[in-house]
Amino acid sequence: MIKYLQIIFPILMWGQNIDMYMSLIDEGQINSVKEKLPELISKYPNNAGVIYLQALLTKDGMKSLDLYKLIIEKFPKSSYSDDASVKLGEYFYARGLYSQACMNLAQFPRKYPRFHDMQRVIDLLVSSFKAVGQNDSAQYYLSIYQGMFPYLDVQKYGISSTGINKIQTKKEKHNSKSAPYVIQIGAFSSIKNANRLKLQANQIGHEVEIIQIETNDRTLNAVRVVRYNSKSTAEKIGQNIKRKLGVDYRVLYRPING
Repeated sequence: MIKYLQIIFPILMWGQNIDMYMSLIDEGQINSVKEKLPELISKYPNNAGVIYLQALLTKDGMKSLDLYKLIIEKFPKSSYSDDASVKLGEYFYARGLYSQACMNLAQFPRKYPRFHDMQRVIDLLVSSFKAVGQNDSAQYYLSIYQGMFPYLDVQKYGISSTGINKIQTKKEKHNSKSAPYVIQIGAFSSIKNANRLKLQANQIGHEVEIIQIETNDRTLNAVRVVRYNSKSTAEKIGQNIKRKLGVDYRVLYRPING
């Protein structure tokens, strides 16, 4: 037991040290942390917290970029991967790389739903979409994330988060209920996961159903966007859903018999 505590205690203390260094940076004592950084890198070269400190303190923008990417790729479950991802988005935005900022931040709220400052992320995402003239995309994502995070202040953007849903829903009502093509956007053994994806697709204006299918002696809950008269139309909708929700899709020919 004592040996176990000896192993765990330094780890806990190290986490507290990282927080201390972050606080010093916030207080403007950057030089003090810079003086300590070489020793930290020497002792803990593969520690996500040390790499994050290094990224914050380096003046080389490209090096910072690489360090943030390293944290996200090598330490995806660390407590610094979410901040590193936001830093990437901020870097792209500051450099005028708005499309890359959009790509980096669009799925962030799903990947890191417990991030401490989601308003900051949404502000940056909407600003990035506006910068490239993609107000419709901003509208789509707001319709999703406002549902996931009701506390968000979305009024200040001057974008309706419901208008696009009304347009899309009205358009889909003209589809025949007997149209043969459906778009499968996921299949889950868990009905909870299926319902979660269904809700996300509903929130961007699509009519969705969950169908149980048998495959390899397993029962799966298939999430399908319904229904379309032509395969080409279904493909276009599928591509749009993939762009908005980050999910793969398959267009299936599933006519209703009788």
